[in-house]
Amino acid sequence: MVLACSSCLSFGAAITADLSAVKAGPIAVVSSDGSLAVRWQAGGGRQWEADFALDSAKPLITAITVDGRRIVERANPVYRCSTGKRRGGWDAFFDFPPAHPEGTRSFLQEFHPMRAVARTVGDRVEVSFDGMKLGIFAGSLRYTFYPGSALIEQAAVLTTQEPDTAYYYDAGLQMTASEDRRPGGNMASRITYFDAEGQRQMVTPQYGSERHPVAVRYRAVAAQAGAGSIVAFAAPHRYFFARDYTTNLGYVWYTSWRGQMGLGIRQLPDDNSPYYPWMNAPPGTEQEMGLFLMPGTGDASETLQNVLAYTHRDRFPHLDGFVTFAPHWHLAYTEQAIAKGLDWQPPFKAVMEGLGLDSAMIMDFHGDGHPSDLGAIRPRELEEYYRACRAQSGKKFLLIPAEEANVILGGHWALVFPKPVYWYMDRKPDQPFESAEAKYGKLYRVHTPAEVWRMVTAEGGYVYQTHPRTKGSTGYPDKIRETDYFRDARFLGTGWKEMPSDLSSPRLGERAFKILDDMNNWGLHKRTIGEVDVFQLDTNHELYAHMNVNYLRLAELPDFDHYGRLLDALAKGDGFISTGEIVLPRATIAPGRGDSIHVETEIDYTFPLRLGEIVWGDGKETHRQTIDLQSTHEFGHSGFAWDADAPGWTWARLAVWDVAGDGAFTNPTWREAPKVSSSAAGGLEATVPSRRAF
Repeated sequence: MVLACSSCLSFGAAITADLSAVKAGPIAVVSSDGSLAVRWQAGGGRQWEADFALDSAKPLITAITVDGRRIVERANPVYRCSTGKRRGGWDAFFDFPPAHPEGTRSFLQEFHPMRAVARTVGDRVEVSFDGMKLGIFAGSLRYTFYPGSALIEQAAVLTTQEPDTAYYYDAGLQMTASEDRRPGGNMASRITYFDAEGQRQMVTPQYGSERHPVAVRYRAVAAQAGAGSIVAFAAPHRYFFARDYTTNLGYVWYTSWRGQMGLGIRQLPDDNSPYYPWMNAPPGTEQEMGLFLMPGTGDASETLQNVLAYTHRDRFPHLDGFVTFAPHWHLAYTEQAIAKGLDWQPPFKAVMEGLGLDSAMIMDFHGDGHPSDLGAIRPRELEEYYRACRAQSGKKFLLIPAEEANVILGGHWALVFPKPVYWYMDRKPDQPFESAEAKYGKLYRVHTPAEVWRMVTAEGGYVYQTHPRTKGSTGYPDKIRETDYFRDARFLGTGWKEMPSDLSSPRLGERAFKILDDMNNWGLHKRTIGEVDVFQLDTNHELYAHMNVNYLRLAELPDFDHYGRLLDALAKGDGFISTGEIVLPRATIAPGRGDSIHVETEIDYTFPLRLGEIVWGDGKETHRQTIDLQSTHEFGHSGFAWDADAPGWTWARLAVWDVAGDGAFTNPTWREAPKVSSSAAGGLEATVPSRRAF
């Protein structure tokens, strides 16, 4: 790897620099004597400088300094990727590129820059070098600098023209560490990270050229470097494609050998499961293969702590007047509770509470238990399920029982009741739809969509389509869009999750947004629900990368006997969905003057923001107005008022995204209040106001 990276800059050509797009501001760019320098202030007025060599025979980064003291010197980017072929379209989850008859290919970078372009974007500065090639991808290498912050983003911005391309990439920075060199080519580098259990570790790598992968918490690895330290870390959510299992496979790496030290991030070809969908690269799109770097003046532990603040140490922040709620977990809890007793503390509970979750809605009997049983087993398992969820619920944490079914209604769908309900997912011809049982009370047996909906209506339940248009819901809810039950208000809508991944988009979860917007353009009033959709987990898993939560407006967390209050808040769309780095303490979407939309919002955020967007539909098409937020600084609280001309708008929603792809967004607000069917009136307001504020 070291030889490959050093040879990639061995051609010795001069690199021309274009600074014409740089504007006066907090970040200055100058070019002279074969170098390009970026200068800015951060951290109590300290003067930072990044110097790039304009000679391709030299390392790209001459130095990164603070107050004239070198932290990084003579450094080169490191990139490698593997590519394969998609089958079944861009939204396919049950896809494993290595199983394609054409196989996969792996590539190391070729980097021969001839031209550098610096430009001001908002009050940030981007410096891009052409000549980056990564197998079937080609494009540029870009560094982005942010005022008031030592944060630096390194991104290979690459395009391929090959159809059906799936890929994953590794990225890093290889730098000179002469001070760490010892006799015999040995090194005394000090690498620091938090292990998968959250304990801080500092190691000195053994002799060898290998990249050492390590399973860490917070997706970050740090090292002492020069007059300070540096951390390499992945975007919290954007770098990770959806998985059923969140086992920590080791997503960072380090090297230390013969005077060189490297830090970086990595993906893997598979996790020993048959489905590992990789990332998408539609032809002609610019894939932003990013890596974040954080140099610091303190030791590696101190700089690492600064990085953890971007994700609140992987915890969803508390927001007064809201509770955090995350549905769709397949934990097989009931089977374990039966075997181990209700006093047993399942490992998932500590994980959820550590993430800042107030409430979770789990979905047992999905690969476990006996959901198709028509005898005595099914109601007995349901009874144990309800008892187990009650046992794990209290004043500070609520565990709600639900199920994800794959029968009768079409695709996969989640069903939750506001109280324990006993039901079978089918019935024999001679069995009644409803009966009274001495032990369980009312017991339902459903065989048709109409019978399912009779039960849902009678018991005040709610339904939503899980992972729409992918996995087991491929083709849904489109195939049921005209059914009475789907059009009913108790069919809330669909789930939202970052699935699949496409790094050409500044936002996550494009598939789920597309179906949300389509449903409302069909004339329905549907919502999306942030969902997780993972299986059993433990404290050492990489879960946060796969997480999002629903912030629901509730004065307090209800107890287990009244968890229907939380479900009613969910049904009203009273709140927002977040990946954790951005929260919306207040947002109002309302009709403006004439045919316009007026938005007012407060935004708390950690990473610098990238954009806001007002998205609306006119009953036929979806439109958006993008608001440039590239003059915001990290760790901010800002208020905004925006207006969008939106001829014929019928619904609108708000979304905000940061430079790492993290986001927060609201559900649609409708210009006219939705009419709630009489069958869905229980637990729902008769109308929803066209002006939503929270």
